Amino acid sequence: MTVLFVDSLSEYTGRNTICLSLGIKLRGAGKSVGFFKPLGVFPTRVDGVPTDEDMVFFKEALGLGEALDDLCPVVLTQELLNEVLAGKLADSYAERTRDAFKKVSANKDITIVVGIGYVRSGMIIGLSEADFLKETDGKLLLTDRFGWVNRTVDRLLATKQDFGDRLLGVVFNRMEPKKMDFVTRVAAPYLKGKGIDVLGVVPEDSKLGAVTVDEILHMLNGELLCCEDKLDEVVERFSIGAMTADAALRHFMKIRDKAVITGGDRADIVLAALDTPTKCLVLTGNLYPNDVVLARAQAAGVPVIVVPGDTLEAVEKFEAMMGRLSIRETRKVDYAVQLMEQHIDYHAIFRKLGL
Repeated sequence: MTVLFVDSLSEYTGRNTICLSLGIKLRGAGKSVGFFKPLGVFPTRVDGVPTDEDMVFFKEALGLGEALDDLCPVVLTQELLNEVLAGKLADSYAERTRDAFKKVSANKDITIVVGIGYVRSGMIIGLSEADFLKETDGKLLLTDRFGWVNRTVDRLLATKQDFGDRLLGVVFNRMEPKKMDFVTRVAAPYLKGKGIDVLGVVPEDSKLGAVTVDEILHMLNGELLCCEDKLDEVVERFSIGAMTADAALRHFMKIRDKAVITGGDRADIVLAALDTPTKCLVLTGNLYPNDVVLARAQAAGVPVIVVPGDTLEAVEKFEAMMGRLSIRETRKVDYAVQLMEQHIDYHAIFRKLGL
């Protein structure tokens, strides 16, 4: 049985999308595929069972038969952290991970282990991902967004130094168009010379990061002031209104299918946004718009959401939300698989895995 760990060098690299696409591709090749997440960091409960949001999605999207507490045996809740930091039960969590992995991987051709963004994660429960990888004789596939050149390359070289031939290579995902050519022509040959294969260069796609107005409303803990019938509208981008009204209008005209985030007291920015293709308005600081602004939004069919906290806080939540929600909706799965198919060298990955 083959074990493939998929992890990343930075946040929001589309790791789950790549895991899902790999699994579907392997299933299509007639392989039996298991999925496993040793440590969950997005706690939720299903029928009273603590589990991880990602694995709930994987189970539903892929029809996995295993129990959620086997698919993700340890979930990093505040209670667990308190226990571990008090010096209790670390060994039991490590054993729980090993036992669950045996169940999930039984009779599988390959088991994909979903990381959480750091190959040393898990040390707090007595079993780091790096140690678990070596213990299971696994291989490692990395994902990254290719940010600063020196930081990305240094991290890859360090990982290669740590894991040697266990490292299959890297998939650069959610790439900015202006970096695609540089990565393909310059970075990839350099890394190849260091023994690190670039196995895919996938462009950023706003459809995968898109969220609905309803998701924005709930994730930001906001209050909807109008246009309840527009909650299913899809937002692909967001823009911050923190400039003059004229500058804002010029900026907003360039961005379609957007949410505009601004202070609730910036009527000039709100009105400028309503003159451009805007899907919703997020007003920060618990500040409510005046009646004129609200009437304009209602007439334009643009939902207005008032949220607590300042604009910076809202922006941080937006960035996290649009990074994390990438494929947690079934409607995006087929699209994601097709995108990965076009840009990832699956044949090279399968060859390196001996499949």
